[in-house]
Amino acid sequence: MARAPMPTGAMQAFIRKETERILAACTRCGKCFEACPMTRYGPQLDGAESKAVTAGIADLLKGGAGSPEALAWASVCVRSGSCVPACPDAVDPKMMVRIARMIASGGLGGPRRITARDDRDYFDRVRAFAKLQ
Repeated sequence: MARAPMPTGAMQAFIRKETERILAACTRCGKCFEACPMTRYGPQLDGAESKAVTAGIADLLKGGAGSPEALAWASVCVRSGSCVPACPDAVDPKMMVRIARMIASGGLGGPRRITARDDRDYFDRVRAFAKLQ
């Protein structure tokens, strides 16, 4: 599987600025995770504590390893946007998880922690996303 090209210049600056903004604004309340319709499609997410998952996403954004649950959430996100109105802090959780997914997939130059091949539930999520339309 070919790796996507790394963003350069203005895109890297945008991602860095958004990451800083998100980390400063996010209280890790977990409401975005609770609103996400895709969490049922990640086996590691069944019964996951929403605050812990969002803390794991924040850890990824800070350059940490994240948690298995955070990686699972990043891998199942289809950018439905259901999380955006659920956020009381105007963080834009869709962007937060999207950046976390870029990091976790190695798209920003770090190690690849999630891959499409390991994603057994991909087509189930596509069908679920289609139902949201």
